[in-house]
Amino acid sequence: MTQSAASGRIVRPRLFWRLLFVQVVLLGAFLYLSLISLGGYLLMLGFDAEHPQPQRLMALAGGGLILLVGLWLLKMAMPRRVSPVLVEPER
Repeated sequence: MTQSAASGRIVRPRLFWRLLFVQVVLLGAFLYLSLISLGGYLLMLGFDAEHPQPQRLMALAGGGLILLVGLWLLKMAMPRRVSPVLVEPER
């Protein structure tokens, strides 16, 4: 009998959690790209001369705000340093 079975613990397979993590990351990337695309679309509508002026201003403001929020989210998601900094204590 193995030690994990002897102790009574239930060991969940790691593959399930890895697949779940990959699924969540892919869903987050899809939603982020959708948000950025919506901002770009609204900016394009804002520069289109066929729409009335108030609608163009609202599209420009909304698209700009959505793109700023998207850039802020990207900045928050990125690590500050690519590699960890090793600080050795002085003797």
